[in-house]
Amino acid sequence: MDFFDPQWLIYLGAALLLLAYGIRDELRLRMLIVVSTFVYIAYYWLLPTGPLWDPIITSFLFVAVNFWVLGQIALERTTFRLSDDEKLLFDAFDTLTPGQFRRVLGLAQWHRADDPEGTLLTREDEPSNALFYIFEGIISVEKHGRRFRLPEDNFVGEVGYVLNRKTTTTAVAPEGVRYVEWDADALRRLSRKYPTLGNALNALLTRDLAKKLNTSYRPDDAMPATEASVELLEAVD
Repeated sequence: MDFFDPQWLIYLGAALLLLAYGIRDELRLRMLIVVSTFVYIAYYWLLPTGPLWDPIITSFLFVAVNFWVLGQIALERTTFRLSDDEKLLFDAFDTLTPGQFRRVLGLAQWHRADDPEGTLLTREDEPSNALFYIFEGIISVEKHGRRFRLPEDNFVGEVGYVLNRKTTTTAVAPEGVRYVEWDADALRRLSRKYPTLGNALNALLTRDLAKKLNTSYRPDDAMPATEASVELLEAVD
């Protein structure tokens, strides 16, 4: 006498599918679909008449597709496979999801300033088609002949990017400074393609401006600190 009837696997698989279709979270939904499919595969395998190979093979194909989609979802929600530097950069993009960040990262160019006299990033009152992020080191920012030090963990060119106008400062990266560069037009196209990403990116850059307005950076020794605060406010207007 058989103590287990494979017919019950059909009911179990159907119950799991019904439960999956009632879940809004795609990750959990697909995981339940995979489990349900494996239950159906067990049913096809345990039939008294012998395994049904056609539905078994077809079911494994469904499982493979769902595993591929689950991998994409994992990449959208986690920092898996990001390098240490990329994870540090992601920390600066905390208004973006990991998936959105990966799209922005795909347009990024990593640089190390190698000119002993400094690498020019932006020039005051001139068009710039780039957005920069200072990853490591301190750069020199100048406006109206006044020079200031801008440390790492800051964007450069964000005013020109957000407002699509000429830059307001001259920024120079001394030798050894590490920075990340994005083509502004490419970023705008990406933002139009993914409006939620664009809104998150603009929120991030707006916050970066607000941070500069509320922080006094150390100026060159020849300039009093009080003047530096005033000039910094002008530099990000």
